[in-house]
Amino acid sequence: MFLPLLLLICSLSASQIQAESDNELGENLRQTESTGGEAGNVSDQQQTYREDIHAALREMSGVLAGLKVEMRYLQHENEEQAAKLAEQAAKLAEQAAELLTIKSRANTTENHVNALKRQGEVKRVAFSASLVTSGVLNIGPFNANTNLIFRNVVTNVGNAYNPHTGIFTAPVRGAYHFEFYIHGYGHRSHPVAAMLVKNRVHVVVAYERQTSGFANLANGVTLLLEVGDVVFLRQRENTRIYDDPEGYTTFSGNLLFIM
Repeated sequence: MFLPLLLLICSLSASQIQAESDNELGENLRQTESTGGEAGNVSDQQQTYREDIHAALREMSGVLAGLKVEMRYLQHENEEQAAKLAEQAAKLAEQAAELLTIKSRANTTENHVNALKRQGEVKRVAFSASLVTSGVLNIGPFNANTNLIFRNVVTNVGNAYNPHTGIFTAPVRGAYHFEFYIHGYGHRSHPVAAMLVKNRVHVVVAYERQTSGFANLANGVTLLLEVGDVVFLRQRENTRIYDDPEGYTTFSGNLLFIM
């Protein structure tokens, strides 16, 4: 872009110098003719002017040649700088991609750690509770099977047991073990009995009939539960159950292992 402009300037300068020289030469000729000068002197002056013009043109040609060299050098230097900038941009893009990869791996690792943490927490599931926290409680007899609510919670790791409903809900698929101990007074018409229920289906029962004295009975079972399965105890109809703060009647369960 700059080189054609310089050439144009130099061309105009050369034309201007040539025009000024011609004008000066014409003026000298007129002066010579008007004063009656000799033709030889005019010829010598013309030769001198031509030599001056040629010398000026040679000098300008040298300057132009130097400018061309300098332009080529600057162009080469610009190309090198452009290549360096492109290389730096490529490195920055590569570093940005590496940072995104590292961030993605960090997020994956964090999610994995959180999952392992949750899994570790789920593995710790255990509860144990008795019927009452204070006072003496004689339950029954009832005309129908009645759910038992063990309100005095001794242990509830994982919060899978609900003391307001008496229901245990499986938080994860796995094998669970349950035990229950039932206490009552002997009676000729009302035995002592309770049964363990899974999702409204009877599983096992503890039953004792005696006319007097204390009746203590127990049972246990291991169940394979899916997430959301429920387990609870139900008092059988026409039976009586006893408990007090000593904790005679209890219900317990724990996760053995995840399936």
